[in-house]
Amino acid sequence: RAFVFVVMMDNAVPLSTSASISSPLTTEGKTAVLICPAQFCVPADYSELITSLQKRGIGKCVVADLPRTEWIKVASHLPSEDFLNADLKVEKTLDWYFQGMEKALANIYASEGESVNVSIIGHSIGGWVARAFLGGLSNSSSSVSRLTRERVSSFVTLGTPHSSPEGALVDQTRGLLKQVEQSPSCSAQSLEDRGIEVTCVGSTCIDGSLLSFDVEELVAASSYIPLLGNLKRGKGDGIVPIDLAFMAGPARRIEIDQCEDGSKVRHAQVFPTPWNLIDGYAPSIPLPEDFTWYGSESSIDLW
Repeated sequence: RAFVFVVMMDNAVPLSTSASISSPLTTEGKTAVLICPAQFCVPADYSELITSLQKRGIGKCVVADLPRTEWIKVASHLPSEDFLNADLKVEKTLDWYFQGMEKALANIYASEGESVNVSIIGHSIGGWVARAFLGGLSNSSSSVSRLTRERVSSFVTLGTPHSSPEGALVDQTRGLLKQVEQSPSCSAQSLEDRGIEVTCVGSTCIDGSLLSFDVEELVAASSYIPLLGNLKRGKGDGIVPIDLAFMAGPARRIEIDQCEDGSKVRHAQVFPTPWNLIDGYAPSIPLPEDFTWYGSESSIDLW
């Protein structure tokens, strides 16, 4: 049987998946979902997740309209002083991502009405970018942004790094994540005070070890070590170590040990690279079919 750990603050309680785990996507009235994609992922990469959510009674599901070519805009900040000093500003650097979110949200309100409840699911980097948006760091004053502050009822992150430790070997976000992490308006408490239920989901399925013959463990170690800043053997989803996958309380914390079918829960279902810049919406390179991730049919009920 599969087991997950639901953690409230610092207390972990093991629960069988047959136990009732209240879903943050269950609210009164009509609910729509906005999915904020991982780096270089495109809407087509989340088609199976959308199908699974709709099978479970969720209504309209939309992915932020971001072709992989949009990520090139980050490169414009590479030679800047703020980049070198790891002091990039969220509003300026990620404005294109926020615009993609607002476009998708406008789509939701146009078809479902302005009274619809909205749940936001952020995958990987999409989780902390959505967190910044909900915390007001986009500084948007549009009607869509104002309405979203009223209509978002839950926020779920899947394999999202929520902190950038001082001891990290390199700040891969060049100050962006630290700005989000240190902004009071982006804290779980602030979001909960506004009526947004926060859930962070992480996996402990993949060990990270440089002393291994397992390719997945070697790849995991190459990701965990720079993020954590130490050589200790860590656990995570193969990309994000479990130590960084959660916001502080009162956020609901879910640690996944394995899927319902006993398989490992990995960071992603695709290999998200800028391999195809000619067609920015072409699906990413898929991983083997037996590679399960947070959004797979066999793992989605765990959160």
